[in-house]
Amino acid sequence: MITPDKRAAAVRKALARGDLLGAYDAVVRRGDTEDQELNYLEVLTLARLGDTQRGLRLYDDYRLAEMGDVDSLSLKARLLKDLAFAAGAQPDPDLLLEACSLYVATYRRTRSSYPAINAATLAKISGRPRLAASLARAVVRETAADRRSGYFSLATLAEALVVLGDIDGALEALNRAMEQRDAEVGARSTTVLQLQRLIAAQSDAAGMQRLLDLIQPPRVAMFCGNIFVADAELEATLAARIRDHIAQERVGFAYGALAAGADILIAEQLLAAGAELHVVLPFNEADFLEQSVAPAGEDWVRRYEACRTAATTLTFASNMAYMGEHEQFAYGSKVTMGMAQVRARQLHAEPIQLVIVEDRGAGTLSASDVVTWRATGARSVVVTTPTLIRPAMPPPPPKSTVERGAYGIMFTDYPGFSKLDERVLPLFWEEVMVRAARTLEDYGDVIRQGNTWGDAIFAIFQDAPTAAAAALDLCERLAQVDCKALGVREGTAMRIALHYGATYYGYDPVTKRTNYYGNQVALAARIEPVTPSGSVYVTEPFAAVLEMEHDHPFDCNYVGKIELPKGYGTYPLYRLTRRAKAVEKPRAGRTRRRAG
Repeated sequence: MITPDKRAAAVRKALARGDLLGAYDAVVRRGDTEDQELNYLEVLTLARLGDTQRGLRLYDDYRLAEMGDVDSLSLKARLLKDLAFAAGAQPDPDLLLEACSLYVATYRRTRSSYPAINAATLAKISGRPRLAASLARAVVRETAADRRSGYFSLATLAEALVVLGDIDGALEALNRAMEQRDAEVGARSTTVLQLQRLIAAQSDAAGMQRLLDLIQPPRVAMFCGNIFVADAELEATLAARIRDHIAQERVGFAYGALAAGADILIAEQLLAAGAELHVVLPFNEADFLEQSVAPAGEDWVRRYEACRTAATTLTFASNMAYMGEHEQFAYGSKVTMGMAQVRARQLHAEPIQLVIVEDRGAGTLSASDVVTWRATGARSVVVTTPTLIRPAMPPPPPKSTVERGAYGIMFTDYPGFSKLDERVLPLFWEEVMVRAARTLEDYGDVIRQGNTWGDAIFAIFQDAPTAAAAALDLCERLAQVDCKALGVREGTAMRIALHYGATYYGYDPVTKRTNYYGNQVALAARIEPVTPSGSVYVTEPFAAVLEMEHDHPFDCNYVGKIELPKGYGTYPLYRLTRRAKAVEKPRAGRTRRRAG
């Protein structure tokens, strides 16, 4: 059995290396909430993940303020600060003031430089220069610069010097901070966020950029490229070029598949450089090996196994078999891209793409991956090569004549429906199902199918953003249902699950209409029962695909790896919410792609 102390140490190590999902998984597996340090670490992890509202609720539920130490007292202020900056283009001034006041009170109680510098930066941002300067000078006076050690002490000094306008002094302090043994990714990402927030309040934009460039966390890469047979001379040239790019771009984390040729070559160089490798396969492993690795030769299979063993994680964009469809590879690539961009956002790092492609590679999947990636505004680092020798690929499995496509899949259910008094069923129909129908009517031109079974709703949407908007609209409107009149517990509301994946669709001889079916539909159905009442849970592929959409108004907050019913397995899930004061949500009228 893991002791609370060992679990806390594991969580802190995960936070230090920037593995926020791993930190959350470790802390929620504790099984109880008796240990206050683990409670603190759970809320801190939620704060770093950006799940601010939930962090605030748990902070109060766990009564963390009663711990009385500087970290727990400052955590409430940090959550309020994050909430202020999440409000929109401009931070909420009232929340900034509340957070600043709480930091000041914590500083006066503890005399610690941590709440002092946070109060100083917030005072600077909110236009209170005298308070900001007073607090920053107190931080500078606390310990002489030449006697400071440790990343956070020196980074705090640098932030104080920034507030006082001494950018050169801040740069010197940060240079020393980067030399410390504890200058890890998680620590640097928090400083990056602090400096990014200070930029608008500073006149020296070039100086601030120098500071950010110095401490920027390693970049997160999505990698891909063409398949080719082994060629020692060509591989040596390509490996050298990729190795140079990895060093120049300071890549520390990477996501991609492991097809023979470019994928494996890039992965090997990433591992040699000490980067954290995350393998994402588009479908089941046996089929992937058969289609994308073995045809190029047994040596590539050996190299595949070596990279897979050294990888930090192995994820499947889909658990299905290879169906002989090019679209399955494209789907896997898009999920991989989204996962890389999510990780970059969590670390406040830049996402990039590493690609090896033929000069005449237009029309290949790798070339289209570059187009898809660049459409998000992110950079691609492309290594081109002369014509490659491609392996003889195995024939794909027979392709079904039934149409298939990738769509947003929704399942909903109303908890306690089966126990409702027969006399209130007409009221339920009017209050819940009619209200739901009217909500979904707004999305009529992008819902490819809608169906009901009693209290359950099944719908197929053209894309992930529209599915997200419809699900949250349902949540908001069904929250207005009169629970007392239905005889259910107050707060009871629809459970809604969303997934994005490939399904069959075709004529249903029973209903005499188009129907959608397949194991990705079944996956969405299995998620709904584990979704809390009144919430929307989404799969990792859904969250990743949504991340690839430009400027969407949603947040996907990680809730952990959850075991699904009926032996369906354990999956990482996210809770979907709408960003505070976000831009107008996408509506059906804006999306003109109709059902085929």
